[in-house]
Amino acid sequence: MEPPTVRSGRQQMAFLLSALILVFLCACTPESLANRPTSRPTATVVSTAFPLPTPTDYRQACRLEGSVCSCPPGEQGTCSEALPKTLLRPLRLPSVQSTEPCPTTAGHQVDTQGFGGIALGTGQVQPLIAAEGDRLHGVAHVDWESDAWYYFKTLWFVLPSYAGPVLVRGARIDGPGRVAFGEGPVIGHLIIPPGPTINEYPDGYRTAPGGTYVQSPGCYAWQIDGVDFSYQIVFTAVRE
Repeated sequence: MEPPTVRSGRQQMAFLLSALILVFLCACTPESLANRPTSRPTATVVSTAFPLPTPTDYRQACRLEGSVCSCPPGEQGTCSEALPKTLLRPLRLPSVQSTEPCPTTAGHQVDTQGFGGIALGTGQVQPLIAAEGDRLHGVAHVDWESDAWYYFKTLWFVLPSYAGPVLVRGARIDGPGRVAFGEGPVIGHLIIPPGPTINEYPDGYRTAPGGTYVQSPGCYAWQIDGVDFSYQIVFTAVRE
């Protein structure tokens, strides 16, 4: 019966040696191995936090905003310029509790040679809201766009008295939520370069057609920045 006893002792010794080696390796793992990512899926995290493009020059913006401006290959001038620092002000949007009413911006009727409808605000840059809803009180009905976005059509226009660049940004102000712009939700900031746009009208109005995209119904605000002005417009996105 001795051989089995010898084999059992060898097995125990092998087990103890394996355990000691494992402890030693765990205590002395190289930093490159300790920081190696695990195999746990991260697709949900990436898709939730994936940032929208936010161009820093006009050429980048025009690649994404084909209905606003165009920069042919090799063209210099405005297309090769970076956004003026005066446009890149801090984002200062109001904040409201989810239980409070949304402090929407009043709308008014606009009629020009090229377009007409209800626009919000009275600044040098205004959004014409092409959607159902109580637009005179800043309410827009949103349509389902995809798994991540709702939208309504928006025509931004610049008064003839201002020929400079424009930066429009936005976010939800009664909870978390992003805003996107463009013919689809393709850009995080709307940028209108100085000078004529593709859709400028004879009476001097520059326009940026497209849509406003939000991640959920709620209370939202845009911040509109020009070279010498900055102001906010608040609206409510309501699902039909």
